[in-house]
Amino acid sequence: MGDIHGNIDALRAVYAEFERMAVDDVLCAGDVVGYGAAPGECIDFLQEHKILSVCGNHDFFTVHANVNREGIRSEAIEVFDWNRKVLTKSQMEWLDSLPMILENTRLHYQVRHASCQPFPSWGYVISEHSAALHFLFQNSRVCFNGHSHVPILATHTPGEHVNLQRFGGLVNLPPDHDILIGVGSVGQPRDGDNRACGVVYDTNAHSAYLFRVAYDIPAAQKRIYDAHLPEFLAERLSVGR
Repeated sequence: MGDIHGNIDALRAVYAEFERMAVDDVLCAGDVVGYGAAPGECIDFLQEHKILSVCGNHDFFTVHANVNREGIRSEAIEVFDWNRKVLTKSQMEWLDSLPMILENTRLHYQVRHASCQPFPSWGYVISEHSAALHFLFQNSRVCFNGHSHVPILATHTPGEHVNLQRFGGLVNLPPDHDILIGVGSVGQPRDGDNRACGVVYDTNAHSAYLFRVAYDIPAAQKRIYDAHLPEFLAERLSVGR
């Protein structure tokens, strides 16, 4: 899962679905905070349930107040600044400790927030061209990322054209291909479906399953209104954009 964005209501719903399916491990592709109004609750939830996460751009910019924020949307910057006011010292330290990559060399997969392409930072994988650049630097058979908030499946093998498609349901992953799975978003989907989503990777069957789960959107919206954050951040939750 990934892109929780301070939405504790969506996080609880997705985790309950993971529990129902009895998954072995839950990992997060970053952006635990940002946009939503329950960043501390989300951090505490991940710590309580021992969920490892990589660092997302919203996590990074929340911790690092003095880095260049040129090109970042004003509402995102407003939430970065608000996060620093409401998070505790220990919660900020947890954010600051997040690695850029989680890797399982035995099972040949890795998790990161954005593209493996090193420059520019925080690159989106949203097209076959950006996926091709990503695969130049992917050093494991399977990679999971977030950042775009849209579930995608990209595949590549040397000498063949990169294929990228929207991802949903159960997919048997092609053998002898490098795989990139964009896990969508828990807390702020942007593919027109307002339900929270998560991905289950079956390492034995070499398959991936993307599920959607409804959650209490009005509760998440009320948190944003009550925090006096930009109303747009609440309204977009209803439409999944």
